[in-house]
Amino acid sequence: MSWRPGIRETKRPLPFLALSCLALASAWTGAVAAPAGAPASPPAGTVARVNGRPILRRDFDIAVQMAFQQRGPGERKHEDLQAARAAVLETLIDNELLYQKAVQAKTAVPEADVRQELEGLKASLGTPDAVAAFLKENGVTEKDLADQVRRSQVVRRFVDTQLADAPAFDDAAARAYYDAHRDLFLRPEAVRISQILVNAAPEASPAMRAEARAKAEAILAELRGGKDFGDLARLHSDGPEAKRGGDSGWVWAGGGALPPVERAALALRPGQTSDVVESRRGFHIVKAIERRPAGAIPFEESRERIVDKLAAERRHDQVRAYVADLRKSARVEKTP
Repeated sequence: MSWRPGIRETKRPLPFLALSCLALASAWTGAVAAPAGAPASPPAGTVARVNGRPILRRDFDIAVQMAFQQRGPGERKHEDLQAARAAVLETLIDNELLYQKAVQAKTAVPEADVRQELEGLKASLGTPDAVAAFLKENGVTEKDLADQVRRSQVVRRFVDTQLADAPAFDDAAARAYYDAHRDLFLRPEAVRISQILVNAAPEASPAMRAEARAKAEAILAELRGGKDFGDLARLHSDGPEAKRGGDSGWVWAGGGALPPVERAALALRPGQTSDVVESRRGFHIVKAIERRPAGAIPFEESRERIVDKLAAERRHDQVRAYVADLRKSARVEKTP
């Protein structure tokens, strides 16, 4: 729920799209140190071969599905699917070209880095059961997932060694971008909140939900009796905000907070605490810390993100130019 300034998150360059880590158990799986030459006989069901190495149709279909699901409801027509398929195939070809060059250069990454990114990836998928369901649904194992994380990191490290660091963008460049894109630096009215959550799953029995509500009501009574909100949040909250004393960042209309929490937050003045609020996650107590009016985000708050965005766009262009050069001497065969 924390507020991010108005410019959109800049995605990693195309060769590092998350879909290539999340879903692709390719013919290269487990072959980080393998030579790029002397390709094996391609398996059935390929969509392309890059210098003789196959891109499997199964992997392609998974990647297309993931890319298509990220589109908005109005961007899922047949022609949008065709565009997604074409874009995904080109991305996979680019990934393969970069990976082959990385293997030739004997690029390696520490296993500790692989494990750390893998754990972050699994955490983003949800609970262990959700991770297991994802792997089963896509026909991959956790080892496949680790191999793909390793593959992505190998490519990333290789590209970083190939592309010289460009000079950093200065304040003048950041200010010029800010002035030219004022519409990106607007934010709605928002309320910074702390909260205490008592978990109660939607499928919990009525008795279990009643017990959770009773616990939340008891905590609220302690708050109204003068107990410190932060102390009680650290002691009782079941959410990640517990370790921050309940701090849950900024909430604004349509900003992604649970609807009952959003409604409660926007109705509070700074210093006020809500009654117990029920959501699909359980029972919340919400406290408003401060309100911020709608308006422009000051340049000083936006500068760092603008510089990061401009640098990422420049690196994206560098990667695209490098891959375009690789394609000139590559043998790319697409299967109808």
